[in-house]
Amino acid sequence: MLSLTNTWQCDIWPHAVRLRRNNMVIATHERQPDAPLEAALETLLRLRPSVLPWRDAVEFHLDTDDLTFLIQLWHDGVTTPQELLQLARQQAVHRVSPPVEWQVRFETLDWQQSAMAACLKQSCWQMLGALARRERLRFRGVITPFQKLFNHFSHALPENGLFVAMSPHHSRIASRQHHNWRDVWTLTLPQQEMDAQLRVIARLSGMRDCPGYVIHTDGEHHQELALQERPHDTAVYA
Repeated sequence: MLSLTNTWQCDIWPHAVRLRRNNMVIATHERQPDAPLEAALETLLRLRPSVLPWRDAVEFHLDTDDLTFLIQLWHDGVTTPQELLQLARQQAVHRVSPPVEWQVRFETLDWQQSAMAACLKQSCWQMLGALARRERLRFRGVITPFQKLFNHFSHALPENGLFVAMSPHHSRIASRQHHNWRDVWTLTLPQQEMDAQLRVIARLSGMRDCPGYVIHTDGEHHQELALQERPHDTAVYA
């Protein structure tokens, strides 16, 4: 039996918001510098056709400064993933000054290996959930650029690699060696061809000989995945 439920996707960048339904673009609106994100999303979501309350769902694909990432080492003495998550939460508190509250979750987690955590400002998380409720939509949470990229590998990530999420504003980069996350950072590069940007990223990370995996968070239709054998070679789009 076919489901009557639509899952709406809202892409959120510093410069624009976009509404999709089942990966088909419905509308894109530029964000005004002084306009709150909540108002922009509210306007976008009201382009949906009228349906029964709570029938449809919404998920937010976020790539703004409200989202950051960190690497949490699995220290001696840590015995459970819950203890590791608590350490990641403590690390997140000190990432900005003054401290803010974060919603922290692991993007990947392997036993006794370093883990990558996504940190979303609690105020943003609460705003998105409240907006979904006002629009009578089921809140499916937040999708991060790395989450979209990692899903391509069916939870079996390569042993080594540079993982890059590109947007017009910045590139988010995570490096991985010997099944362990080494570092994750955000870099703003001059606008140039993707291959040129990847060569810079590979050189700065000291991982020229590692494979690179790239996702563009602002694909014309929806997120597009590009895979390449090495960061300085020509990318092949999937």
